[in-house]
Amino acid sequence: MPHVCSNKGVRIARRLVLFGLILYCVGWAYRINNRKYYIWLPGYFSWLMESKEASGSGPVHIFFFFTDHFEPGERYSVTQQWVDQYPKIADRHRDSGGRPWQHTWFYPAEQPIDRNLTALRELVRGGYGEVELHLHHGNDNNETGRVRFQKSVEYLQKFDFLKGTDGKTHFAFVHGNWSLDNSHGIAQCGINRELTILRETGCFADFTFSSIWVNAQPPTVNNIFMATDDDGPKSYAHRETLLRKGEMPAGDLVIFQGPLLLLPDFNFRRLHRSLGVAIENAEIHAAVPVTPKRVDAWVRANIHVPGRPDWVFIKVHGHGGTDQRDVDEMLGPELDSALSYMEKAYNDGSRYVLHYVTAREAYNLVRAAVDNKNGDPRQYYDYFIPPYLANRK
Repeated sequence: MPHVCSNKGVRIARRLVLFGLILYCVGWAYRINNRKYYIWLPGYFSWLMESKEASGSGPVHIFFFFTDHFEPGERYSVTQQWVDQYPKIADRHRDSGGRPWQHTWFYPAEQPIDRNLTALRELVRGGYGEVELHLHHGNDNNETGRVRFQKSVEYLQKFDFLKGTDGKTHFAFVHGNWSLDNSHGIAQCGINRELTILRETGCFADFTFSSIWVNAQPPTVNNIFMATDDDGPKSYAHRETLLRKGEMPAGDLVIFQGPLLLLPDFNFRRLHRSLGVAIENAEIHAAVPVTPKRVDAWVRANIHVPGRPDWVFIKVHGHGGTDQRDVDEMLGPELDSALSYMEKAYNDGSRYVLHYVTAREAYNLVRAAVDNKNGDPRQYYDYFIPPYLANRK
């Protein structure tokens, strides 16, 4: 009789395990479909299978930059908080050349609030970063979109942003609705020729991605590529060419992606949500504080120009003017501590050399890598796109 009971218990246990596995698979299937992971998961596993380039005998240069979707609106107290607190934090964090932590504020041109831009200009002139173009728009077409971009650029140029010392218009871009090139629907964009229009109005690169929960996300991850426009939406998804050392491909716009990784996550309190796997997309926000583990993951994403594995780019992003909790996270102790960790772990001068740069400078470094430039990377911060007039002190 005990033997029969034992067999019955084993069968019940097996069924429970099988039921659990089925529930787990169903949970992942739902998540993959509902959160649109199917767009990028195949590309992620392809990236995992790629052979990793050896960096050579010299140190790996780490270029860290922050793309902030900065949307304070009429809440000027938020902008003032940045003016008051950011210089103090940045001055505590120096890279290998003694440069303070740099920030890139992508300001939404549909919020023409002069005092926000005046305050940001004060930070830029203090040597703490640069301002680039952010734009939320919808129900546009190619004609109305071109006018909208022209007016947006003109507004920010009133404050000497987006205007190079060469007298020409230059800017980096982040799409405000995660809908670059009409990838998320007409209500969030409407411009099928957005890449062309951006290039023709002075844009040198897009820094929107990653965008893991919407259709806009490219199918490939952890890379920098040239996109070529066409008459349909999301043309960058099927007309992309990786930038490589010695080869600058023809196209309309460089797409500069940030880290995107799957990480084990067995925190019991959020296990029902994570299913044991966390999505690391280098977003700085209050719900997921920055930790040394996250910093290490950003480095492992190993985003670089193929052929130059010794130059690694880390693009993080967030909304530093929208939610007060996120503002406090960016200007708070967790990120402060993470920067200290990065300066200790990735700035020893022999294995790693740390550089704090802006989005424009990161693009210039990419162009220098493509052109096979060598030596101290700092000499290439202004290599292709010159500084803006607002940088003048």
